[in-house]
Amino acid sequence: MNKPVTPEADAAERPGFDPARFFELARKVGHGRALGVEFRGSGEDWAELALPWKPELVGIREGGILATGAIVSLIDTASGTAVWVKMGHFQPIVTLDLRLDYLRPAVEGETIIARCDCYKLTKSIGFVRGVAHGGDPERPIAHSAATFMLNP
Repeated sequence: MNKPVTPEADAAERPGFDPARFFELARKVGHGRALGVEFRGSGEDWAELALPWKPELVGIREGGILATGAIVSLIDTASGTAVWVKMGHFQPIVTLDLRLDYLRPAVEGETIIARCDCYKLTKSIGFVRGVAHGGDPERPIAHSAATFMLNP
C-alpha cells in the first residue's frame, strides 16, 4: 500500500515551487482539508489564497461571523507561500512573528481573500505584509505583518 504524499514532501522533491500543485495536494489532507483554503494566484514575490465561508468556521453564531483563528491560519499560510514563491523553491520555514490588525469582522457567506507580499529576504529571515478582504481590497478585514525563519 502506498503512503499518501504530503504537500511538503512533494514540493521538496521538485525543482522550483509550484504553489498551485502544493495547494491541490494540501486541500486533501489535514489542516488544508479542514479549512478548504484555495490557491488563487501568485507572482514573483506574492501569493493570494482564499478561504470560503463555511458554517463550521463560524466563531460568533449571531451574524455568522467567521472565527478569527481561521483568518489567522489563512494569512499565515498565504504569508509563508509568498516566502516560498520569492525564494523559488520549497524549504521548511517557521513563523517567528505574525501580527494582524483586525478592521472588521468577516460576515456570513463572505469568502476571505488573503494577498501577501514577501518584500524582503535575508539569508535567514523572510519579511511579509498582507491584507485580507472579502472581495474588495478597499474594504479590508485585516492587515498583517509577518517574519519567517528560513530553515535550509
